[in-house]
Amino acid sequence: MPEFGGLGFDPVPGDADAVADAARRCSEAAAKIEAATAVRIAMPREWEGDAAGTFAARAAAARAALEPAPAVLRATADILTGWAGTVVAGIRRAEQFDRRTVTLRRALTEAADAVERAETTVQFAAGAAAAQAGLAAAKARHEDVRRELDRVLDQARALEASHRAEASRVEERLRALGEPDTALGEAPDGRASFAEVTRGMERFSALGEELAASLARAPGPAVTPPSGAVGAFAAAVSLGGR
Repeated sequence: MPEFGGLGFDPVPGDADAVADAARRCSEAAAKIEAATAVRIAMPREWEGDAAGTFAARAAAARAALEPAPAVLRATADILTGWAGTVVAGIRRAEQFDRRTVTLRRALTEAADAVERAETTVQFAAGAAAAQAGLAAAKARHEDVRRELDRVLDQARALEASHRAEASRVEERLRALGEPDTALGEAPDGRASFAEVTRGMERFSALGEELAASLARAPGPAVTPPSGAVGAFAAAVSLGGR
């Protein structure tokens, strides 16, 4: 992950590669679930009775519960892919700001040294007027550089605020995938919503935890991801992929 020594902080926390990998895995999971739900289990003709009926009912219920998952996983992949692109673009801007601040901090040090030399000259120079003019010019140069540095730092802080605001919007979009009465909400005929599906998926697969871990790579305050795969994604993405 990039370091921003000139800025002194990371305006765009996040690991675009990890987010893109999470998106890819969501797409792959969607394809696998789709293939699995397409399989129809044929009951042996000689198998009858309560056990056979229970097995058939459970198989049908499992298939019905998983049917909404591929669409939501693909929607999750689309959101994460977009967020990865946002992180990449933000990093490029942050790197520009960082290079500029490195140059300006060096110039500020040089300007401060020039002020000190000019002050010494004023103390010992025979021509006081010329020395005072030189000191005034050195101070003006120092002030100009300081103001430019402050301006660039303000731009970097604005980038950070924009980045975190967009991360919050991404989080809300991810959360919406698993909440009833939303675009992808509860499936028809009483089938489970994605929030319920992901809870079931987590019992059989560590995908949710692995994705959350792969996203949790940027510095920032510790968070406890909410239960459910969507919650894990959202908690990570809300901090830019932390």
